[in-house]
Amino acid sequence: MNDYPIGYLIKLINDRLKTKADADLKSAHLTLAQSRVLAFINQKGGQTTQKEVETYLDVAHPTVVGIISRMEQNGFVACCMDPSDHRNKIVKLTRKAENAGKDMEKLISEHEELLLRNMSADEKKELQRLLEIVSKNID
Repeated sequence: MNDYPIGYLIKLINDRLKTKADADLKSAHLTLAQSRVLAFINQKGGQTTQKEVETYLDVAHPTVVGIISRMEQNGFVACCMDPSDHRNKIVKLTRKAENAGKDMEKLISEHEELLLRNMSADEKKELQRLLEIVSKNID
């Protein structure tokens, strides 16, 4: 076994997951970032503000504008101005997005199984516990 630094391994795993997810989502005309946005909007009841998406993704405003614009062009979301505050843009899921969501749930489950396939139940719990500690340490 190689003695790679933990940070390197986390980055390597993240990069490989992103590459695999983007390849798997390509046929649906989605990227991993866009699928995360769809999941977030779904959690919010099917609509949210662009600002909330920005906060959720922890990215700059222009980045979210680009993501939302491509999703709107591909028919996954519809956008309109918030009637109570014209500075806010409301982003709503379309029927196409709702259908894609079911496929994404399956894909997420498959990726999770792939990640953990050679681990016992105890090892999975321990990995989750350790990753939660790592995550809290960098907050």
